[in-house]
Amino acid sequence: MVRKNYFEILDGMNFNPSTEFDNLRILLSNGLLEELNHKFLNYQNRRTFIDFGEFLEFCLSQADNELEKLFIFAELLNDMLSIINPNHHFLRDNVYAVRENINRILDLSNHEFLTLESGRQIIVEKNIYASEASQIISETSIQNAIKVLEYNHFANKGDIQRKKEILITLANYLEPLRKELNNSEELKEVFKVNNQKIIAFEKLFEMYNNFGLRHNNSNQYHLDLTDDELEQWYDDIYTSTLFVILSMDESRILSKLKTLREG
Repeated sequence: MVRKNYFEILDGMNFNPSTEFDNLRILLSNGLLEELNHKFLNYQNRRTFIDFGEFLEFCLSQADNELEKLFIFAELLNDMLSIINPNHHFLRDNVYAVRENINRILDLSNHEFLTLESGRQIIVEKNIYASEASQIISETSIQNAIKVLEYNHFANKGDIQRKKEILITLANYLEPLRKELNNSEELKEVFKVNNQKIIAFEKLFEMYNNFGLRHNNSNQYHLDLTDDELEQWYDDIYTSTLFVILSMDESRILSKLKTLREG
């Protein structure tokens, strides 16, 4: 058996949400908990809670499992630590340690913070295709670009209604571009075409129109599906949406190539 080096041992450590949650709680006990209690009434997102302990207990009670509990705690701490003076002589190292732990947790679990238009930060799963698609959309719509990434928020798992709302927003964004996409000669050279329309794009709009997203009639495909099956279809539609958005950039790239080639 080949002996592992120190860094391989570290890299091979299993990610345990319960352990990471406990580690964050321990870091809080080093004076941070007392300061958060002391400054809690200055926290703008406390709603009508007047006690940090009760607020924390309520937020954590919304989790369905240990991973959600950890992410809720991380989002909460990331937001609340802003009320602590970053130059606090005794606490700055502890604040730094908490943030470092949170960042490491996100790396280990393949997640990252996403900043919404409101300035709030939520935790979403890293998805290179979603990131690329979001970048493309951001050139014309920051709000829709954020929606692309928000779909992957950990709390949206199982939330069919929220996923539906995001997909409707993306469908409405793509609808005006449908004709332009189908008219792209560069893309027609790459994708299958039927009646002068790119099949992949038309199939996506078929899914938009027949899975309870934009229409509600007896001909919808999803009527006999379970919630789990419908959520899986929504995830598949989301993936297809990313594909089409990325195709928009592909059209631009192929057009540049044609221009370069033909001089």
